[in-house]
Amino acid sequence: MTKPKRIERSIPLDRIFLHHENPRHEPYETQSQVIEYLCSNEEVIQLARDITQHGLSPLDRFGVIIDHDTDGDDTTYIAAEGNRRICALMLLTDPELAPPERKKFFEKQAEIWSPITELPCVIFEDQDDLNLWLKRRHHGAAAGIGQKPWNADQKARHSGSSSRNRIALAFLDYAEKENLISADDRKRRLTTAQRYLGNSVMRETLGLDTSDPDDVKRNRTEEDFKVLSKQFINDMLDDEQEVNSRQNKESVETYARNLSSLPGQNHRRIEAEPILPAPEGAKRRRRSPPCKAIRPQKLPWESEISDALKTLRNWKLQNLYHSICSVPLQENTPLLAVGVWSFFETLTARAGRSAQTDFHSFLTQNRLQEYGLGTKSQVKPLRDALQRIQNYGNTTKHHDTAASFNGDQLFNDMDSLRDLIVKVIDDAISQKG
Repeated sequence: MTKPKRIERSIPLDRIFLHHENPRHEPYETQSQVIEYLCSNEEVIQLARDITQHGLSPLDRFGVIIDHDTDGDDTTYIAAEGNRRICALMLLTDPELAPPERKKFFEKQAEIWSPITELPCVIFEDQDDLNLWLKRRHHGAAAGIGQKPWNADQKARHSGSSSRNRIALAFLDYAEKENLISADDRKRRLTTAQRYLGNSVMRETLGLDTSDPDDVKRNRTEEDFKVLSKQFINDMLDDEQEVNSRQNKESVETYARNLSSLPGQNHRRIEAEPILPAPEGAKRRRRSPPCKAIRPQKLPWESEISDALKTLRNWKLQNLYHSICSVPLQENTPLLAVGVWSFFETLTARAGRSAQTDFHSFLTQNRLQEYGLGTKSQVKPLRDALQRIQNYGNTTKHHDTAASFNGDQLFNDMDSLRDLIVKVIDDAISQKG
């Protein structure tokens, strides 16, 4: 059988595109539609946060096929395996590609991540070969030929192995500090220490409190703990004692019970104390200076408002809202001041405002209280925000030099008016009725 041709290569991220007909979703026409689906339904947000913190898994590569509409130095590729990861990387690299409601998240993540520009890929030239390995990866265990997930016990063993390792290392650090074991001898005894200290009966005998594996403590007196630890170390180093990593659970527990009867103990329990002293200077650790607040980059987008506007079925309002929440705020504040003014003018007109009344006068104190937005004192800040939006919009529209350039205030006003906007949309829907 001829071996299918595959090429392993690092490919720049900007030359890889999402697959419009990926099995995860129905076929789509555009990249933005695929991104919208993956963000909403395939947990790309959680994946992006994990990539920001830990990077890409060194255990995985990406599977791609050549986009045959390109060639030569301009060759681009379609992601056949790894669409979720590539989507996350694309949005971390360019948050402007994210759906409006997700842009804020990706902008924040993009500020703290280490950019990844090239991806380890396998280029498949044979579609049947590609399908074979996609099936192995995504169709479950398939009688042993596919990936077989760990069961609950196996997951627990894996999760516990890291804790056992930290506990054993802490104990051996203590033993070396107390001259119970040499640096050379401890290298050959880590696995044995893990085996024994991973047993709850053995930990109880020694008096080890391992509720926090990063801060192992003892609840026996210092004298008893040293007596027991010294005997355990000596038995590990004595080949005739058969204290080794090959012992089963029953043998470990029998040893622990025998150790508990060792003479020279006072058998007192105490409030748990660390088995190792705190690192020098730990208590004098300086606080980090407060972080500078990050200025908002776009006006806040709210899914509740967007959904309500879809119910209202007003194309102008839907597009206005999408636009004012998509345009970069700090560079375009005068433009957005007019856009937000236009949004409120249109919305209140649909809710019954006459042409002779401005929207601040239409949204009276009594009306806001009838909307259930609070008492007189509680709705006053909302009317103040409406007044600012009206004044800033009018000034920016009509004055030959004066305009609004305070993007932070506009952001805060729109954020404060979120519930009011929803109430006005509901009012407009009921009148449309």
